Amino acid sequence: MILKETLKNLGLEEKEADIYLALLEVGESSVLEIAKKSGVKRPTAYVVLQALEQKGFISKIIKSKKTLFIPQHPRKLVAEAEIHLKEMREIMPQMESLFRREKGRPRVMIYEGKEELDRAYDEAFIAKGEIVWMGSLKLSQEAFPRTFRKIEYVKMSPAFRIRELIDESEESQKYGERFCGQYRLIRFMPKEVLPFEADIGIFGNRVLITSVKKEYFTISIESAEITRAFRTIFEAMWNVGKE
Repeated sequence: MILKETLKNLGLEEKEADIYLALLEVGESSVLEIAKKSGVKRPTAYVVLQALEQKGFISKIIKSKKTLFIPQHPRKLVAEAEIHLKEMREIMPQMESLFRREKGRPRVMIYEGKEELDRAYDEAFIAKGEIVWMGSLKLSQEAFPRTFRKIEYVKMSPAFRIRELIDESEESQKYGERFCGQYRLIRFMPKEVLPFEADIGIFGNRVLITSVKKEYFTISIESAEITRAFRTIFEAMWNVGKE
């Protein structure tokens, strides 16, 4: 369910998303009514409602000595999110000045579990230049659903461009017809040439290597030398790929 997944991406737990969506449907309601609608047990529903109130998704009122809960209008949530984003942008220069890394030393990070994988690609959206990646389209989309959605929202330009090298399949052909453009180039590799069940992404000075089938994990390597080596491999494969 897209609504539920989006709410989870905004920081809600699964039961919090269930209860907020249920409350949107029924409107002003008691804990018992909300529990029935959402399928969450009443004691748990009360705890979850308190958490949603703290996060600003709902409010409560007292009527005839009875506690009722009211959902915040979704547009209000968007307005508040835009305010927070504006505040973050204003303090970003100070925050970036505090963010220091030891130059020249490679950094390796591991993201484990399907829920964590999208975090590995987050910095791709603030890095300047070109992103390149190769892998099986279907498996990569299943492993990185939020990342693929974010790419659709980003405006492509010389400062943010992508090249994708994916398996040759009917699904991949449709994907290429839909998304290929001036700053988003797509080529196809025959299955016998691109047989691996992994996703490799390269941007900035970072290489991401992801297992996308049985054991979901990403190894992120931040190293100029490793990045140059993987880009060389990508270019060799890109040159033999089909447009």
